[in-house]
Amino acid sequence: MKWSKLGKFSAYARAENHLVQQTVHGAVVTCIGVLVAVILVWTELGIYFKPNQLQTMGVDLTRNELMRITLDMTFPALACPALSLDISDISGEGTSDTSVARNGEIHKWRIDPKGNRIAMGEYIPPKHPGGNMGWVMRRPQDEVNMLNQMVDAHEGCNIVGWIDVQRVAGNFHMSIHADNFMMLRKTQEDLAQAIRDHMYSVDESTGSMQIPTDTTSVNVSHTIRKLAFGAEFPGQVNPLDGFERIVDVESGIFKYFLKVVPTEFQRRNGRHIPANQYAVTEYYSALHKGEMQLPAVWFMYDFSPITVTISEKRRSFLHLLTRLCAVVGGVFAVTGMLDRWVHRLVTWVSKQL
Repeated sequence: MKWSKLGKFSAYARAENHLVQQTVHGAVVTCIGVLVAVILVWTELGIYFKPNQLQTMGVDLTRNELMRITLDMTFPALACPALSLDISDISGEGTSDTSVARNGEIHKWRIDPKGNRIAMGEYIPPKHPGGNMGWVMRRPQDEVNMLNQMVDAHEGCNIVGWIDVQRVAGNFHMSIHADNFMMLRKTQEDLAQAIRDHMYSVDESTGSMQIPTDTTSVNVSHTIRKLAFGAEFPGQVNPLDGFERIVDVESGIFKYFLKVVPTEFQRRNGRHIPANQYAVTEYYSALHKGEMQLPAVWFMYDFSPITVTISEKRRSFLHLLTRLCAVVGGVFAVTGMLDRWVHRLVTWVSKQL
């Protein structure tokens, strides 16, 4: 008897079975509530098992380390023999795609007008004993013919590969060298006319021929399929991946200014992944006829002195339990309130009929 007195403090009063009324609209509300509860519980479980990422910042203390640049770019309007990749940094080191083997690997793939790789279409640059100091008249005729055939077929070029660079400010760019520009057949008539009219001069320092010509016809439209600095970690976003720029009328110089942020990703198992993120700003300078510049695509990169550390953390089980209770209790309370409103509405409509 004395324990029965505690019943008056119960917050869950129960009616007799013959006083309980079950309705069709109550069953519909109950089914909806169960469905919503299952969805929310499943969502909470997914959030719980997905690692939470905690980001902290500090001073970058790395020294004398190399960084790998991974590149995948397509130039649909430039043939591979005319396209070159040049790399340099503020330390004075520089290299090109023809001499990158010692610290990288660069491949040029010929592509058709639809953007597909041509079978057995990797382009391997021929080696010239005299280097690139000569002008077009010194190039072998078969090489000139090969480039002209690629131009006639409207071939493009896909540059794929990687290169290790010093962790200092630097740049790399894709363009055509002046001697390659002279090899294009659409400029051969201009070249011959310039020779006939003596419209050329000779640079005394290099002995190379300087011929005024229109370079705006060099189409440097490009698609950046992938550009990454160092290793990649889960969830990383490279802002230039999938980026495309199309030249409609006159060509020009594209410049991408990149700020590379050193990043360290720490997994829950203790594994550390040294990586890099970057932010980018784009600048475009159109060229006009008569300007003695060649269209190009430049990437200027610099390093931030601040490093970001991303750590994976799993939420506690008590946190999950609290959220599940909130979800189930909230759905139960809302569906109960909704059932009462619907019941009152149905009762009122029945009395009006």
